[in-house]
Amino acid sequence: MLEGGKCRLTRVGGGHDGGKHFHQDRATPNPRIAVILTSGHTNGALTRLTPSIDPHYSGFTIPINIRVTDANDNAPRFLNAPYVLNISEVTVIGTRVLQGVRAEDDDQQGPYSTVRYSVLSGPHSEYFKFENELEGTLVLNRPLDYEFLKNFAITVRAQDQGNPPLASDTVIQVNIIDADDQNPIFVDDRYNAFLPDPPLEGVQLRVQPRDIAAYDQDTGINASVYYSFNFVNADYGLFDIRSNSGQVLIKRDIKNEELLQPSILVIRATQQDNPDRYALATLAITRLTSTTRVIRFLQRIYHIKVPENIPGGSVIATLSTSHIKDDLRYYVSDQHLLEVFTINSNGELTLKKQLDYETRDSYVFKVFVTDGKTNDSSVVNISVINENDWEPRFRYPQYEFFINENPILEENSNSLFVGLIEAADGDKGDEIHLSLSGPNANMFTVNSLGEVYVLLPLPKLLHNKPIHLTAIAVDSGHPSKKTSVPVTIHMNTDWSHVEDHGDIFVILVFGSLLALLIIIIVFLVAYIYKSKYVRNTSNYGKYEKTTKSNNPAKMDNPMFGDSMLNPRISTATNEKPGIVYKKSLLYL
Repeated sequence: MLEGGKCRLTRVGGGHDGGKHFHQDRATPNPRIAVILTSGHTNGALTRLTPSIDPHYSGFTIPINIRVTDANDNAPRFLNAPYVLNISEVTVIGTRVLQGVRAEDDDQQGPYSTVRYSVLSGPHSEYFKFENELEGTLVLNRPLDYEFLKNFAITVRAQDQGNPPLASDTVIQVNIIDADDQNPIFVDDRYNAFLPDPPLEGVQLRVQPRDIAAYDQDTGINASVYYSFNFVNADYGLFDIRSNSGQVLIKRDIKNEELLQPSILVIRATQQDNPDRYALATLAITRLTSTTRVIRFLQRIYHIKVPENIPGGSVIATLSTSHIKDDLRYYVSDQHLLEVFTINSNGELTLKKQLDYETRDSYVFKVFVTDGKTNDSSVVNISVINENDWEPRFRYPQYEFFINENPILEENSNSLFVGLIEAADGDKGDEIHLSLSGPNANMFTVNSLGEVYVLLPLPKLLHNKPIHLTAIAVDSGHPSKKTSVPVTIHMNTDWSHVEDHGDIFVILVFGSLLALLIIIIVFLVAYIYKSKYVRNTSNYGKYEKTTKSNNPAKMDNPMFGDSMLNPRISTATNEKPGIVYKKSLLYL
């Protein structure tokens, strides 16, 4: 503290912005010097402060040296985190895959601001590592496979070298990109087919165990493939293969002296976008000899859809076989089906009578064929398609409802049960939607069960009056069909017992006001009468007796003869079996 006179504190050396870190405390009459270190960085600078006295006074200089040391009070902070890494599955081990990982520490340069990077242990953490722990360069440590693992996340840490150290973590989301590193593959390695009899041009071979098919094993790319024969020789000239589907067809009529021995064709499936990626499979084609020429259905299962309105006598399918003959014999597994279907020697499946979806919606049976020497079987699955051939029908041609006397309603109910409307549809599975139409249909509602309700409060104009509505039923078929019946609701009942609490409250209020008004008028009339009587008595004393005997008969006020007539309250009653009702509002 410096006693007497004025003084000034100045900085004479040290780091930058020193003036912002010190404060001069002045006081009068005894000024003193206070040095206060405020927030900010001094970078460990040695600062010299010189207090000086006003030049008009004698003074002196005191050097002050302040050294600020850093503390590890800031953790490393990742920039632009979190990170996303998209990497191809064919990336080589040791490749630098991400160089953007960086963290900063706000402490002074030194161990407190030196950051070390590491990959924390966890699922899939073994796939990556940092090339140097002092740099944020991530390298691949293990090969990737899109077909095994498509994406995952790892956690990395940035830690300074304080004691104790401070650290921050962030996540790197890794998305593996599929690469074209897999060849296509056939569903089966070997296929077999018998040459049909006769082997005519354009006939497709029936391949076993299934149709020829191949696909790209790189599921992320899923490149399309095309099919071709891998070699060219005499046997290949007898067949064609469709490049887009792999179906094999007879290129020309094959003579009896040709293809006497089984032929093996090599089929190639090649990627459209990369001819170097392909797969091979074999197709063995055998001609049926007199001892091996067996009959076969061309399909293992015949799926047939038949609308129910197709007339009897219509051919619905042909059960083709490998034999083109008209002396084949067909049998079915269930003889009762012959009442509905018939099969001729050409395999034509014909309806005997029209089908009905509501009676039966499907037929599944086994069919057998024989040429007298060999036989085969197949499954026929017939689905009957429903047609909307029935319109909704009401139980009665018309409906008439009467609301019972003195209806008692459930508490807080806003509707009154009127009656039940029943409708049905002959089409299996069709749903029926019921509605009401007519001049006052908005005052009624009908639910899915056909229960009709009148909404409350009921307008007074509907009291004691029959209401004519139309009930409409619409089914859910395509196209939909509808029908309607008339509905009459009789409201000629006594509604007066059902209190309208809202109207009663209004009547009570107005009645009270009217009574108060009558009392006021009575007082006014009495007051006027009394004043007039006193005045007449003072001015015409000689007529006092006459006035007293004649005036009272003339003071009759017609308002005393008025009476309040409550509006008539109409009510309706209807009771639904099994339901207990209470009073509620019925009119507006």
